[in-house]
Formats: sequence, structure tokens, C-alpha cells
Amino acid sequence: MTLKRTTAKGHGGARKFRLALIALMGSTALMTPSPVHAEFRNLGDATPDTLWYQANGVSGNGRFVVGEGIEADNDDNEYSFLHDMSTGTTYNIGQMVPSLPTIAFDVSNNGAVVGAANVAAPNIRNAFRWTLDGGFENLGSFDGVSTAVDSIATAISDDGRRVAGYSYSSDSPWLPRAFIWVEGANTGVIDNRQMHVLASLTPVGRSLAEAISGDGLFAAGMSNVASGNYHAVRWDMRNITSNYISAVQDLGTLGGGNSMANGISRDGRVVIGWSQHGGPYGIHAFRWEEGGTRGGAANPQMEDLGTLGGESSEALAVNADGSIVVGRSDDDDTYDDRAFRWTRETGMIKVSDWLAQSGVDIGDVVLKSATGVSDNGGVIVGRMEDPESEDGETAFIARVAVPDPDPGHNPGPTPPPGILNVNEYNRTLYDAGYAGWAGRMVANVPLTGAHHRPMMNYPTQANGVCGWTNGDIAHYDDGRDTGVSLAEAGLCGDLLDGTMRIGLGGGVLHSQQDLMNNGDADLDGQYAIGELNWRPEGVPVLFSATGLYGGWDADIHRGYSNGAAMAYSDGDTDMRSGILRLRADWQNAFSLGSTGFSPYLAYTWGRTTVDAYTETGGPFPSRFDEQVVTTNEIRLGLASSTELTSTITLRGSMELVHATGDASRAKGQVVGLYGFDLGGGSFAETWVRAGADIDLRVTENTVISLSGHAATEGLDAQISGAARFQVLF
Repeated sequence: MTLKRTTAKGHGGARKFRLALIALMGSTALMTPSPVHAEFRNLGDATPDTLWYQANGVSGNGRFVVGEGIEADNDDNEYSFLHDMSTGTTYNIGQMVPSLPTIAFDVSNNGAVVGAANVAAPNIRNAFRWTLDGGFENLGSFDGVSTAVDSIATAISDDGRRVAGYSYSSDSPWLPRAFIWVEGANTGVIDNRQMHVLASLTPVGRSLAEAISGDGLFAAGMSNVASGNYHAVRWDMRNITSNYISAVQDLGTLGGGNSMANGISRDGRVVIGWSQHGGPYGIHAFRWEEGGTRGGAANPQMEDLGTLGGESSEALAVNADGSIVVGRSDDDDTYDDRAFRWTRETGMIKVSDWLAQSGVDIGDVVLKSATGVSDNGGVIVGRMEDPESEDGETAFIARVAVPDPDPGHNPGPTPPPGILNVNEYNRTLYDAGYAGWAGRMVANVPLTGAHHRPMMNYPTQANGVCGWTNGDIAHYDDGRDTGVSLAEAGLCGDLLDGTMRIGLGGGVLHSQQDLMNNGDADLDGQYAIGELNWRPEGVPVLFSATGLYGGWDADIHRGYSNGAAMAYSDGDTDMRSGILRLRADWQNAFSLGSTGFSPYLAYTWGRTTVDAYTETGGPFPSRFDEQVVTTNEIRLGLASSTELTSTITLRGSMELVHATGDASRAKGQVVGLYGFDLGGGSFAETWVRAGADIDLRVTENTVISLSGHAATEGLDAQISGAARFQVLF
């Protein structure tokens, strides 16, 4: 048999909304702690040893998400994960039987996972429930536990005590039947007392349970009817442990042969899906309501929601109270898929028209399907196609403010309407997070500019007091052009008969970084820098320690598309950077002709903190958490010095640099929508840097030094230059 990879698990609008977002994100987990607040996490970035390629289910309270993954170095080792958004922890639940695949489909509010696991190679699977404390529990099949009969668990109640799915039996090996498994029950089938057969519409017809209510009392799916067709059904399971009976209700069709339920409202009174109708072609979305009267004479409870003018439509999700239905439909112009939103007042309209009513123009973007809706109907998610994007079909989130049904409720400021391309938008979030991370590189510019060599290597007389001024410029080109400029002044003096030099200075620094969509990040601030040089008498080694501490004001202007227009949200935050470099130069270790060579080794530690901030402006501002970046850097270099004349000295340097530390990360919340945690982990970079200096002694007491450097891509600027003026008092 073929085991599907996704399952319809909604028991209400919020849960259906969360699941739809999960399906949209592929390997990305999205979950919701409240109806219009969801959590997004790039699990691939968070766990580099694994590849998450499908997220399948989320708990009703939004805390847990489950899905499938493989080891990065072993494509054949497939397993499932549980991710806890409250702690940020991801668990590999492993395999129920070692080396055999295990797939998780749904998870309860307390982290109980259900799915299907191979128990006998190659194709025998059993339904399971897994908990962090107890591990795997084989739920078995209608033939009992640990049998060679297939069963699949597709959905679980909020408390984790009821599991829905379908199972085969040895008597009918090709006939799946829906089941409900009830923890602790003794009223199920003879060979598996906790597993109950859900009634079918025919004694020998197949049935599948696909969705379950949060309290576990209702389920929805399909069952064969006498004609051999299948109909959408709803099961009432309230009395199944007392009288062993589940009431199955044939929801019928719109006049055709087949229908299928895709979702159910929170209280179980509304079921949505698709049905064939009396016409020769296509299927139509339906909304079935308990006690409803708006359907046709033959089935008054099942209402035909129609189409957008084409032949087919399909309802994919419903909000909490069943009043708002979303899905996909052929349109009347091209017969291509279009996302729709249905209410009693508006009927079926395109989601693009719903947005246009609030002033949002989507331009050439095509909204293909709507696969989820929030409880209040103000947020719709689905798939879109942007002809100007290389992503192909991608996820969208559309939002329009809707009236609050509770007049005494204080929801806060009304969010502006808009639509975001999830893939593009998340890239801009990471872009903004990278701008903060780049603050560490910017803070390093003073040390790698005029301070790239120890003070004692600048030609001044010993045992005096000196002063310096310098200006530095630098340019990074790593896909985000960044320019840095600074001005600095300081004083230095010699101690211990000229064997030690100490200096202290301060400077101002400005940086501008280009971001996506004509956004930018500006840094302005001041720093203090201190340096201590020590050349022990009789030892050809110069030891130096250099420290910097600076504070920057960061203005981040982030751009993202809002349909046909470009929107911008602005953030203002503070950064603090501290850097310490320890270095040892073996001076004039060897020479070639008139050129002396000095190998050196340096270790640099740095830490930058970016304060948390909340953006303003735009339809989708975000709140960014504090970011702390630490780096460790080792430089192995060789410096040269050639005295061209009595007043001019040419210097050169070549160094190999290796750095490790915290990788760029963007973590926070898209205000009113979902949380995000992008990037993170650690990095390791190796690059090469070369430079040249010319020292010009203007007078006996003054020196001008000019330097330029070039580097391969790394944490150093690709091009930089510095001018330094030093005077002896």
C-alpha cells in the first residue's frame, strides 16, 4: 500500500489554518499559540545535521509540530521529529523498529505523536502513539497489537487520549476501515480492546477517518456507499465507550456520485469538502451544516458553494464557527485555479477581490489556492504565483481587519491590510538579522585598518609622548554592499625605558549596508580603543594587546512586497561591540637583501549585542529579539619592511585568517501573525588578506602612513584603506 505523507487534521478554523501554513512551508514548521499568532521556524537551519523536508501536523494549542526528516549524510535513514516551540527543542523520535521508516502525522497539546511505522519489511505498517517520556506505543490493528496487518493513525485529540485513523484486518486485507482508539478503553474489537471500528455506510465498504475534533468526540472522512461510490461522512463518537456504537452520518453529495470531507468546525456542526454534482464535469465545494436548510431539496444540509465561473471548486478549510470557507476554484476567464473566500454575505469571491476591497492591489500575482483561514476569518493563507519571482509557486499570507464580534474586547491597534510572499518576506527578515550580525564585522574595521600593526612598528622616537589621528574606509561585497568610514584620534607614550608603549584613543564610525528591495541599514556610533605593546629587552618578539569597545545606533529600513506595491518597515536599535586582540610578532626573523620579514600570530575575540526592537510602519512590521554574536579569529601572517630611503619605508603583509563563532540569526515575531527563527548555529570561515603600507617621515617628529588592503570573502572588508598622521611631542 502507499502511505500518504499529509493528513487532513483540522478540527476547527485555527487548527486548519496552522496545518495549511505547515503544508505551504514544506520543510518549515509554522504553528499558532492563538488564532492569529503563529510560529515559524526554519528547522533545516536550526539543525544542520538533518534535513527536514515535510512538516505534517501541529498541536491544537500550537506548541508542538511534527514531521519527517532524513540525516544529511544518509538519504536512506528516514525518521520523524517533534519540535517544541516553547523550548526550541527538536527531538528525533527515531524508529519504532530499528532501521525501518516511521512517519508522524499529528500531535496533541501535550506532545503525544501519532503516525505509522513499518513493523515488518517491506510494507507492513502499524499505527503508533509516541511520547517523550514513554517512547513508542504500538496501537496495533483490528487483528491486535504487533500483527502483520496495516494500520495508520492520522489524527489525535487535544488531550492525546483519542486517536483516529484506519486499519485493515486479516479477514479483509484490502479493505481499510476507519477507527477510533481510546486510551484505557475495554470496549473495542476483540483482539484490540482500545481500538473501535467506526461505522461504515455499507457493511463491506471502505472508510477513512481524516479529521478529529479537539475533544475527540467527532471525526470526519469518507465511506463507501452501496453503489460503490464514496460519500463524505461525520462520525459521532460520544458514546462509543459505553455502548460501542459510533453514529455515522452520510453527508451525501450535491447530486453526483462521490464526495469527500476535508475539514470540520470546532464544534463539529459544519463540515466542508468537495462533491460531484449533477452536471457532466467538475466538482464543487460544499458546506454541510447540521440542521441546515440552504442545500437542494435532495440534501438541504449540503450547500453548493458554486465556483468562480469555471467548472470545479474545492473547499479546503473552514474557520472556527463554520461561517467562512476558503479553497480553490476555476475562474471564468482562464479556468486556472484561483483562491476563494466564501461567506453568507458575499458568496464565493476571489481572495484577490477581498483584498482589493481593502485597497490592496496584487498586480500580476496570482493567488492559486487558499488552504487555511484563521478563527475570525481575517487571515487567509495559501499558494501564490508571482511571474517576477524565481520561486515559482510559493506561500502567501493575506490579512484584512474584520469586525470584532465581542464589543467589550480590546484587540489593540487595527492591523493594516496586506499580502506577503512568505518566502520573500522571510528572506528580508534574515536580511535584517544579518544587518545586526554585520555590526561585528564593522566593529573590526578600526583594528584591521590603521591598527592593523602594533604602534611600535610606526617609526617614532622612543621615550616620548605621541599623538595620532587617522581616517579609515572599508567596503564589504558579500551580496550586501556595505561601506564603512571612521575618524579617530589618540595619545600614546613609552614606559620602561622604551620597552613598552601604551596608547588610548577614540573615534566615530559610520556604516551603510544595502538590503533587499532597496532597503538599507545605517550604523552610527563612537568607540574607544586602547593598545599595549611590549618588547622585552633582548627578545626579538613584540607582544601587543588591543581592545575596542563601541556603541552604535542602528537604523534598519526593511523592504518587502505587498502585492503590486513595495512596503517598508523601520527599526531603530542599539548595538554594543567589544573586541580584544592578542598578537606576537617575531621581528626581523629573517631578511632577503634589504627587506626584513616578521612572521606574526594573532588571536581576536569579539562580542556584539544587538538590542531587541520592534519595527514601525508598513503592513507587516516585525519584532526582533536580542541578538548576541561572538567570534574567535586566528591570523597567521608575514610582514615585510623595506627602507627605500631615509624618510620612506615600504611595508607589506600577507595573512591567512580563520574565524569561527555564532552565525547570523533573525529571531522574533511578525506582529500579529507568526514567530520566526531563521539562521543561527555556528560558522567557520577562512580567507586570505594582503596589504601594503608606505611610511613617510615628514619631519624628525612627524610621520604619515598610508595603507591599503584587499581580502577574499570573509569577515574582513574586501577593500580597505587608512591614512594615519603621528607626531612626537
